[in-house]
Amino acid sequence: MRSNMSQSILTRRMMVAGVVLVLIAIAGGESIAQVGTNTVNWGVEPQDISRVGAAGFQFLKLPTDARSAGMGGIKSAVGFGNANSAFNNPASTVDVTDMDLQFTSMKWVAEIQYNSMSFVKDFGDWGTIGVNAIYVNYGDMIRTKVAQGYDAAGNDLGILPITEGLGTFTAHDLSIGISYARQITRFLQVGGSVRYVEQQIDDATMRGWALDVGTMYWTGLGSLRISMLGRNFGPDGEYKTYEGRIAQAPAKVRMPMIFIFGMAYDIIEASKESDVRMTAAAEYVKPNDGPEKANAGLEFFAFSNFYLRGGYRFNYDEEGYTLGFGAEYSIEEATVVKLDFAYANAGRFGSIPVLSLGLGF
Repeated sequence: MRSNMSQSILTRRMMVAGVVLVLIAIAGGESIAQVGTNTVNWGVEPQDISRVGAAGFQFLKLPTDARSAGMGGIKSAVGFGNANSAFNNPASTVDVTDMDLQFTSMKWVAEIQYNSMSFVKDFGDWGTIGVNAIYVNYGDMIRTKVAQGYDAAGNDLGILPITEGLGTFTAHDLSIGISYARQITRFLQVGGSVRYVEQQIDDATMRGWALDVGTMYWTGLGSLRISMLGRNFGPDGEYKTYEGRIAQAPAKVRMPMIFIFGMAYDIIEASKESDVRMTAAAEYVKPNDGPEKANAGLEFFAFSNFYLRGGYRFNYDEEGYTLGFGAEYSIEEATVVKLDFAYANAGRFGSIPVLSLGLGF
Protein backbone atom coordinates (compact mmCIF):
# COMPACT_ATOMS: atom_id res chain seq x y z
CA MET A 1 0.00 0.00 0.00
CA ARG A 2 2.73 2.45 1.07
CA SER A 3 4.79 1.47 -1.98
CA ASN A 4 1.86 2.18 -4.30
CA MET A 5 1.29 5.58 -2.66
CA SER A 6 5.00 6.47 -3.04
CA GLN A 7 4.93 5.49 -6.71
CA SER A 8 1.78 7.56 -7.22
CA ILE A 9 3.36 10.63 -5.57
CA LEU A 10 6.54 10.22 -7.63
CA THR A 11 4.48 9.89 -10.82
CA ARG A 12 2.57 13.11 -10.05
CA ARG A 13 5.80 14.97 -9.33
CA MET A 14 7.32 13.83 -12.60
CA MET A 15 4.16 14.89 -14.46
CA VAL A 16 4.22 18.36 -12.84
CA ALA A 17 7.93 18.78 -13.62
CA GLY A 18 7.36 17.67 -17.21
CA VAL A 19 4.49 20.11 -17.69
CA VAL A 20 6.54 22.98 -16.23
CA LEU A 21 9.53 22.31 -18.47
CA VAL A 22 7.36 21.86 -21.58
CA LEU A 23 5.49 25.12 -20.94
CA ILE A 24 8.74 27.02 -20.47
CA ALA A 25 10.23 25.46 -23.60
CA ILE A 26 7.12 26.33 -25.63
CA ALA A 27 6.97 29.90 -24.33
CA GLY A 28 10.70 30.42 -24.87
CA GLY A 29 10.61 28.77 -28.29
CA GLU A 30 7.69 30.86 -29.49
CA SER A 31 9.33 34.04 -28.25
CA ILE A 32 12.62 33.13 -29.94
CA ALA A 33 10.86 32.22 -33.16
CA GLN A 34 9.08 35.58 -33.23
CA VAL A 35 12.30 37.60 -33.18
CA GLY A 36 12.61 39.54 -36.41
CA THR A 37 9.09 38.65 -37.66
CA ASN A 38 6.20 40.95 -38.42
CA THR A 39 2.59 40.22 -37.51
CA VAL A 40 1.36 42.25 -40.51
CA ASN A 41 2.15 40.92 -43.96
CA TRP A 42 3.41 43.90 -45.96
CA GLY A 43 4.83 41.74 -48.72
CA VAL A 44 8.44 42.47 -47.64
CA GLU A 45 10.25 40.34 -45.08
CA PRO A 46 12.07 42.48 -42.46
CA GLN A 47 15.72 41.96 -41.63
CA ASP A 48 16.55 40.08 -38.45
CA ILE A 49 18.03 42.46 -35.88
CA SER A 50 19.63 40.86 -32.82
CA ARG A 51 21.54 43.86 -31.35
CA VAL A 52 24.63 41.68 -30.84
CA GLY A 53 27.58 43.79 -29.72
CA ALA A 54 25.37 46.61 -28.43
CA ALA A 55 26.56 46.26 -24.80
CA GLY A 56 29.88 46.14 -23.00
CA PHE A 57 31.01 44.55 -19.70
CA GLN A 58 30.39 41.12 -21.24
CA PHE A 59 32.26 39.36 -18.42
CA LEU A 60 29.17 39.93 -16.25
CA LYS A 61 27.32 37.36 -18.39
CA LEU A 62 29.85 34.53 -17.91
CA PRO A 63 29.18 31.51 -15.66
CA THR A 64 30.13 32.39 -12.11
CA ASP A 65 30.31 28.96 -10.46
CA ALA A 66 30.52 25.27 -11.29
CA ARG A 67 27.03 24.41 -10.07
CA SER A 68 25.35 26.90 -12.41
CA ALA A 69 27.72 26.06 -15.28
CA GLY A 70 27.03 22.32 -14.93
CA MET A 71 23.26 22.86 -15.05
CA GLY A 72 23.19 24.64 -18.40
CA GLY A 73 23.92 28.06 -16.92
CA ILE A 74 20.78 28.10 -14.75
CA LYS A 75 20.90 31.20 -12.53
CA SER A 76 17.43 31.93 -11.21
CA ALA A 77 15.21 29.29 -9.62
CA VAL A 78 17.41 26.40 -8.48
CA GLY A 79 17.29 27.31 -4.77
CA PHE A 80 19.33 25.73 -1.95
CA GLY A 81 21.84 28.51 -2.49
CA ASN A 82 25.39 29.08 -1.33
CA ALA A 83 27.56 32.21 -1.41
CA ASN A 84 27.83 32.02 -5.22
CA SER A 85 24.10 32.77 -5.40
CA ALA A 86 25.07 36.42 -4.92
CA PHE A 87 26.36 36.34 -8.52
CA ASN A 88 23.29 34.52 -9.86
CA ASN A 89 20.06 35.14 -7.92
CA PRO A 90 20.91 37.00 -4.68
CA ALA A 91 17.51 36.00 -3.22
CA SER A 92 18.86 32.43 -2.82
CA THR A 93 21.55 33.57 -0.38
CA VAL A 94 18.76 33.37 2.21
CA ASP A 95 19.36 29.59 2.14
CA VAL A 96 22.81 30.08 3.71
CA THR A 97 22.33 28.88 7.29
CA ASP A 98 25.31 30.59 8.94
CA MET A 99 28.34 31.49 6.80
CA ASP A 100 29.48 30.35 3.36
CA LEU A 101 32.66 31.09 1.41
CA GLN A 102 33.17 30.20 -2.27
CA PHE A 103 36.06 30.43 -4.72
CA THR A 104 35.73 29.76 -8.47
CA SER A 105 38.33 29.46 -11.21
CA MET A 106 37.51 29.11 -14.91
CA LYS A 107 39.49 28.99 -18.15
CA TRP A 108 37.33 30.86 -20.63
CA VAL A 109 37.99 30.77 -24.38
CA ALA A 110 41.40 31.95 -25.65
CA GLU A 111 43.02 31.10 -22.28
CA ILE A 112 41.22 33.95 -20.52
CA GLN A 113 41.48 33.41 -16.75
CA TYR A 114 38.33 34.07 -14.70
CA ASN A 115 38.42 34.04 -10.87
CA SER A 116 35.71 34.91 -8.36
CA MET A 117 35.18 34.98 -4.60
CA SER A 118 31.99 35.32 -2.59
CA PHE A 119 31.25 35.37 1.14
CA VAL A 120 27.76 35.42 2.71
CA LYS A 121 26.78 35.69 6.39
CA ASP A 122 23.32 35.01 7.82
CA PHE A 123 22.17 37.58 10.41
CA GLY A 124 18.91 35.88 11.33
CA ASP A 125 15.87 38.16 11.18
CA TRP A 126 18.05 40.91 9.69
CA GLY A 127 18.65 38.85 6.55
CA THR A 128 21.88 37.81 4.82
CA ILE A 129 24.73 40.10 3.81
CA GLY A 130 27.58 39.22 1.48
CA VAL A 131 30.64 40.56 -0.31
CA ASN A 132 31.96 39.31 -3.64
CA ALA A 133 34.52 39.98 -6.33
CA ILE A 134 35.35 38.91 -9.89
CA TYR A 135 38.67 39.36 -11.69
CA VAL A 136 39.23 38.46 -15.34
CA ASN A 137 42.78 38.47 -16.73
CA TYR A 138 43.20 38.51 -20.53
CA GLY A 139 46.96 37.96 -20.37
CA ASP A 140 49.68 39.66 -22.40
CA MET A 141 48.92 40.67 -25.98
CA ILE A 142 51.34 41.85 -28.66
CA ARG A 143 51.12 45.57 -29.33
CA THR A 144 50.75 46.49 -33.01
CA LYS A 145 50.42 49.55 -35.18
CA VAL A 146 49.78 50.03 -38.86
CA ALA A 147 51.97 51.88 -41.32
CA GLN A 148 52.51 52.23 -45.05
CA GLY A 149 54.71 49.34 -46.21
CA TYR A 150 57.19 49.06 -49.11
CA ASP A 151 59.25 46.16 -50.43
CA ALA A 152 63.01 46.22 -51.26
CA ALA A 153 62.25 47.60 -54.72
CA GLY A 154 60.21 50.45 -53.28
CA ASN A 155 56.86 49.07 -54.35
CA ASP A 156 53.91 50.19 -52.24
CA LEU A 157 52.54 47.25 -50.22
CA GLY A 158 49.71 49.21 -48.63
CA ILE A 159 48.89 49.35 -44.94
CA LEU A 160 50.77 46.69 -42.95
CA PRO A 161 50.74 45.75 -39.24
CA ILE A 162 54.00 46.37 -37.37
CA THR A 163 54.90 44.56 -34.14
CA GLU A 164 58.70 44.80 -33.83
CA GLY A 165 59.90 46.66 -30.76
CA LEU A 166 56.43 47.67 -29.57
CA GLY A 167 56.23 45.27 -26.62
CA THR A 168 53.00 43.98 -25.13
CA PHE A 169 49.93 45.23 -23.31
CA THR A 170 47.27 43.61 -21.15
CA ALA A 171 43.61 43.93 -20.22
CA HIS A 172 41.44 43.00 -17.26
CA ASP A 173 37.87 43.13 -15.93
CA LEU A 174 36.95 43.75 -12.30
CA SER A 175 33.76 43.58 -10.23
CA ILE A 176 33.45 44.25 -6.48
CA GLY A 177 30.04 44.04 -4.86
CA ILE A 178 27.85 43.65 -1.81
CA SER A 179 24.59 41.71 -1.58
CA TYR A 180 21.59 41.61 0.72
CA ALA A 181 18.65 39.20 0.92
CA ARG A 182 15.76 38.51 3.25
CA GLN A 183 12.96 36.01 3.78
CA ILE A 184 9.85 38.21 3.38
CA THR A 185 7.26 35.49 3.99
CA ARG A 186 7.42 31.73 4.38
CA PHE A 187 7.21 31.48 0.59
CA LEU A 188 8.95 34.62 -0.72
CA GLN A 189 12.66 35.47 -0.78
CA VAL A 190 13.96 38.79 -2.12
CA GLY A 191 17.56 39.90 -2.65
CA GLY A 192 19.78 42.34 -4.47
CA SER A 193 23.41 43.09 -5.26
CA VAL A 194 25.20 46.29 -6.22
CA ARG A 195 28.64 46.15 -7.81
CA TYR A 196 31.42 48.44 -8.89
CA VAL A 197 32.56 47.29 -12.34
CA GLU A 198 35.64 48.12 -14.37
CA GLN A 199 37.17 47.21 -17.71
CA GLN A 200 40.71 48.19 -18.65
CA ILE A 201 42.67 47.65 -21.86
CA ASP A 202 46.15 49.14 -22.05
CA ASP A 203 45.81 52.71 -20.73
CA ALA A 204 42.06 53.00 -21.36
CA THR A 205 39.60 52.30 -18.52
CA MET A 206 35.81 52.21 -18.29
CA ARG A 207 34.11 52.27 -14.88
CA GLY A 208 30.52 52.01 -13.72
CA TRP A 209 28.14 50.22 -11.39
CA ALA A 210 25.58 47.48 -11.80
CA LEU A 211 22.48 46.44 -9.84
CA ASP A 212 20.90 42.96 -9.63
CA VAL A 213 17.45 42.31 -8.15
CA GLY A 214 16.06 38.80 -7.70
CA THR A 215 13.08 36.99 -6.22
CA MET A 216 12.36 33.38 -5.33
CA TYR A 217 8.77 32.28 -4.70
CA TRP A 218 7.96 28.82 -3.36
CA THR A 219 4.44 28.24 -4.65
CA GLY A 220 3.37 25.61 -2.14
CA LEU A 221 2.64 23.20 -5.00
CA GLY A 222 5.09 20.59 -3.80
CA SER A 223 8.60 21.97 -4.29
CA LEU A 224 7.68 24.11 -7.32
CA ARG A 225 9.31 27.52 -7.20
CA ILE A 226 9.38 30.38 -9.68
CA SER A 227 11.83 33.21 -9.95
CA MET A 228 12.21 36.56 -11.68
CA LEU A 229 15.61 38.16 -11.93
CA GLY A 230 16.94 41.40 -13.38
CA ARG A 231 20.70 41.70 -13.74
CA ASN A 232 23.25 44.37 -14.62
CA PHE A 233 21.06 47.48 -14.42
CA GLY A 234 23.28 50.54 -14.51
CA PRO A 235 24.39 53.63 -16.40
CA ASP A 236 26.28 53.68 -19.70
CA GLY A 237 30.08 53.76 -19.56
CA GLU A 238 32.86 55.39 -21.56
CA TYR A 239 36.53 54.50 -22.01
CA LYS A 240 39.00 57.10 -20.74
CA THR A 241 42.80 57.17 -20.52
CA TYR A 242 44.88 57.75 -17.38
CA GLU A 243 44.98 61.46 -18.24
CA GLY A 244 41.19 61.59 -18.35
CA ARG A 245 41.00 61.87 -22.13
CA ILE A 246 38.25 59.99 -23.96
CA ALA A 247 40.02 56.97 -25.45
CA GLN A 248 37.88 56.73 -28.59
CA ALA A 249 35.32 58.64 -30.57
CA PRO A 250 32.63 59.72 -28.10
CA ALA A 251 30.37 56.71 -27.65
CA LYS A 252 28.42 55.37 -24.71
CA VAL A 253 28.72 51.68 -23.81
CA ARG A 254 25.62 50.01 -22.39
CA MET A 255 25.47 47.62 -19.48
CA PRO A 256 24.53 44.03 -20.55
CA MET A 257 21.10 44.06 -18.90
CA ILE A 258 19.30 40.71 -18.68
CA PHE A 259 15.82 39.65 -17.57
CA ILE A 260 15.41 36.02 -16.47
CA PHE A 261 12.24 34.08 -15.65
CA GLY A 262 12.75 30.59 -14.27
CA MET A 263 11.06 27.60 -12.66
CA ALA A 264 12.38 24.59 -10.78
CA TYR A 265 10.84 21.45 -9.29
CA ASP A 266 12.21 18.56 -7.26
CA ILE A 267 11.14 15.46 -9.18
CA ILE A 268 12.44 13.46 -6.23
CA GLU A 269 12.28 15.26 -2.87
CA ALA A 270 14.59 14.58 0.04
CA SER A 271 12.90 13.18 3.15
CA LYS A 272 13.70 11.84 6.60
CA GLU A 273 14.03 8.36 5.14
CA SER A 274 16.22 9.36 2.18
CA ASP A 275 18.39 12.32 1.21
CA VAL A 276 18.06 11.59 -2.53
CA ARG A 277 16.92 14.61 -4.48
CA MET A 278 16.53 15.30 -8.20
CA THR A 279 15.84 18.86 -9.35
CA ALA A 280 14.71 19.94 -12.82
CA ALA A 281 15.02 23.62 -13.76
CA ALA A 282 14.49 25.78 -16.82
CA GLU A 283 14.61 29.49 -17.50
CA TYR A 284 13.88 32.05 -20.21
CA VAL A 285 16.59 34.68 -20.76
CA LYS A 286 15.98 38.07 -22.40
CA PRO A 287 19.19 40.13 -22.89
CA ASN A 288 19.35 43.69 -24.24
CA ASP A 289 22.09 42.81 -26.74
CA GLY A 290 20.93 39.69 -28.55
CA PRO A 291 18.12 37.22 -29.19
CA GLU A 292 16.18 35.44 -26.45
CA LYS A 293 17.73 32.30 -25.02
CA ALA A 294 16.72 29.38 -22.79
CA ASN A 295 18.60 27.24 -20.27
CA ALA A 296 17.62 23.85 -18.86
CA GLY A 297 19.32 21.66 -16.27
CA LEU A 298 19.09 18.70 -13.90
CA GLU A 299 20.77 18.10 -10.54
CA PHE A 300 20.85 14.74 -8.76
CA PHE A 301 21.93 14.56 -5.10
CA ALA A 302 22.53 11.28 -3.24
CA PHE A 303 24.64 9.51 -0.59
CA SER A 304 24.50 12.64 1.62
CA ASN A 305 27.39 14.29 -0.24
CA PHE A 306 27.45 13.62 -3.99
CA TYR A 307 26.01 15.61 -6.93
CA LEU A 308 25.58 14.88 -10.64
CA ARG A 309 24.52 17.65 -13.02
CA GLY A 310 23.73 18.17 -16.67
CA GLY A 311 22.11 20.80 -18.87
CA TYR A 312 21.72 22.45 -22.23
CA ARG A 313 21.83 26.06 -23.47
CA PHE A 314 19.40 26.88 -26.29
CA ASN A 315 19.84 29.49 -29.05
CA TYR A 316 23.47 30.30 -28.21
CA ASP A 317 25.95 30.72 -31.07
CA GLU A 318 28.41 28.08 -29.85
CA GLU A 319 27.51 26.94 -26.33
CA GLY A 320 25.44 23.78 -25.95
CA TYR A 321 25.50 20.90 -23.49
CA THR A 322 27.05 21.04 -20.01
CA LEU A 323 28.05 18.41 -17.47
CA GLY A 324 29.14 18.59 -13.86
CA PHE A 325 29.58 16.88 -10.53
CA GLY A 326 30.21 17.86 -6.94
CA ALA A 327 30.89 16.54 -3.48
CA GLU A 328 30.78 17.86 0.07
CA TYR A 329 32.47 16.53 3.17
CA SER A 330 31.95 17.45 6.82
CA ILE A 331 35.25 18.01 8.63
CA GLU A 332 33.41 18.76 11.83
CA GLU A 333 29.74 19.11 12.55
CA ALA A 334 29.93 22.83 11.90
CA THR A 335 32.26 22.86 8.84
CA VAL A 336 31.55 21.50 5.37
CA VAL A 337 34.05 21.45 2.48
CA LYS A 338 32.44 21.65 -0.98
CA LEU A 339 34.03 20.87 -4.33
CA ASP A 340 32.23 21.33 -7.67
CA PHE A 341 33.43 20.87 -11.23
CA ALA A 342 31.72 21.61 -14.54
CA TYR A 343 32.50 21.03 -18.19
CA ALA A 344 30.78 23.29 -20.72
CA ASN A 345 30.94 22.69 -24.45
CA ALA A 346 31.63 25.87 -26.46
CA GLY A 347 31.51 24.43 -29.97
CA ARG A 348 34.41 25.62 -32.12
CA PHE A 349 36.03 27.21 -29.05
CA GLY A 350 36.46 23.83 -27.36
CA SER A 351 35.64 23.02 -23.76
CA ILE A 352 35.39 25.30 -20.73
CA PRO A 353 36.37 23.83 -17.32
CA VAL A 354 34.95 25.47 -14.19
CA LEU A 355 36.09 24.62 -10.65
CA SER A 356 34.49 25.86 -7.42
CA LEU A 357 35.74 25.30 -3.88
CA GLY A 358 33.63 26.25 -0.87
CA LEU A 359 33.50 26.22 2.91
CA GLY A 360 30.23 26.19 4.80
CA PHE A 361 30.09 27.01 8.52
